[in-house]
Amino acid sequence: MKIKSIFILIIFLGMIVPVSAHGIHVTPDSATMIVIGDNSSGILAKKLVDELRLNVTVYNFKSDADVSHELEHALGNPDKKILAIAYQDTVNEFLSKNPDVSNRIFVSSASENDIKNGLILLNTTKSKNENTGWFLTPFLAGILVGAMIGLSFGTFWMKRKIS
Repeated sequence: MKIKSIFILIIFLGMIVPVSAHGIHVTPDSATMIVIGDNSSGILAKKLVDELRLNVTVYNFKSDADVSHELEHALGNPDKKILAIAYQDTVNEFLSKNPDVSNRIFVSSASENDIKNGLILLNTTKSKNENTGWFLTPFLAGILVGAMIGLSFGTFWMKRKIS
């Protein structure tokens, strides 16, 4: 009886899933195009985003640690595109360590013309998932699931009808 209890306890402990977290996420996952700014550059960037009528969110970060944390989230989200007009040293250091995201993370000076060009570049750059056909995969999955359910129901119905 004791061995059985220990065996069940080991099985339950083996089924526990570890959770790892590294702080709160500064920006929501729905914000796919963001501008990293500070108090002075963020105001100008927000004005330009509104002028150009782009779907870009401007965030005023307070520290290098928050910027680094946000950039780390961009590693896991291939849809996130970032324009950095502040904390450029932190962003350049991150890009030197992670060159694979350099096609989605851009650095711009805080001048009006450079921010405008950076916003246009951010808006025209396609992310990895934007290039794929979003309709075909769910459509084919729906056909497959429907066929499996239909065949199962048809088999069940025919066996009942025959008996």
